[in-house]
Amino acid sequence: NYLLTFPENRVSYTVFLSFIQVCNMKKILAFLSGIYSFPLPYTKWWKIVTICVFSIISAAALLVYIVDPHYRYRLPKFYDTVYYEIYYTAPRLIKDSDFDLFMLGSSMCRNFYLDDIDRTFQCKSLKFAAAGATTFDLKKFIDLALEAQGKKLNRIVYSLDIYALNKTEPHYKNAGFMYRTDHKEDYKYLFDRQSYSSMLYILKRKLRPSGKRGIQTDRNKMFSTENAKTRYCHEEVVISAKHYATHGHAQRPYIPQSEKTLKTELLDLIDAHPEIEFTVYLPPYHIYSFCISEYLGEADELIKQRTRVLKELLKRKNVRLFDFQYIPEIAADSSRYHDIQHFSADTSRLLLRYLADGTYQLHSEDDILRTEQAFRKLLAGHMAQFTADLGLK
Repeated sequence: NYLLTFPENRVSYTVFLSFIQVCNMKKILAFLSGIYSFPLPYTKWWKIVTICVFSIISAAALLVYIVDPHYRYRLPKFYDTVYYEIYYTAPRLIKDSDFDLFMLGSSMCRNFYLDDIDRTFQCKSLKFAAAGATTFDLKKFIDLALEAQGKKLNRIVYSLDIYALNKTEPHYKNAGFMYRTDHKEDYKYLFDRQSYSSMLYILKRKLRPSGKRGIQTDRNKMFSTENAKTRYCHEEVVISAKHYATHGHAQRPYIPQSEKTLKTELLDLIDAHPEIEFTVYLPPYHIYSFCISEYLGEADELIKQRTRVLKELLKRKNVRLFDFQYIPEIAADSSRYHDIQHFSADTSRLLLRYLADGTYQLHSEDDILRTEQAFRKLLAGHMAQFTADLGLK
């Protein structure tokens, strides 16, 4: 009676009563009663139910095994390899790829193309762009790459989002059963909700490939999202900034635990492989991304964290270190961005050239302090425009 005091519930209740009347529930109940009282012994009903349930479960497991939407057992034979669901497909894609340079990072890497990487560095590359990646996730990918390629892997290009250090939970653990070398937990894969969701998605994109879905089968553009309809302009940046600012979402604020994370998930890895050249760079978010952090009072600690991390990386002899976040021609040029984070393939090619020829490489602590000052100046210089564009006070 209490629920029926709300108008929307009274309407639903009325519709429900009308549905019962239309369907003539007495006939339905009589039909169900007939099935229940059908003269079959209890043991036969039990056997029928058991066989039906077992058949459904077996058919579902067999379907996952045959289609194998996340490539647990094989790369696809009767449909295209789709570069999606990176945390699920990473083990197989890394295992079955041949490369000597591994480029990886968050979704900020998505518009680097393999042909451009190969041509710039004279190598055979693999690129992983994992949306929302933590340093835990990236270390796991590197471990898989080292296991697959061994000594052949001699260069790693690492896109380091500083705020990724401030996340405490890896994404790949949600698909932990995909990373096991044995098959003791494959039952989780065979009955995982994501497995069936991905099968439906593969079927959908096979029947109706759109521009976005079409690019997902292009290995050269693996994990990219750029297509003919992607717009790079200030309007898109402002729309994105308004969305994040309205929801109070900014770069992850600094947490003390990140100091330990830096050591265990990145520095120790670099120290353990002196034979590998690590090119580590800070990717150029649009300056409005950090303007949101400044508006929320979180930017100062993030900037200080940037400087500490860069100083630690500078101590490693097998690290080439770059910072692209303070450069106005990149970080403040809205024509390069689709939102406050993701830049175009043309910008990616520019960054590759800088990484190859050493432009903006950091050689000393003085360079690092200089970039911090330049970054603070860039941020301060855009706060007024930022607040005006977003209508903030």
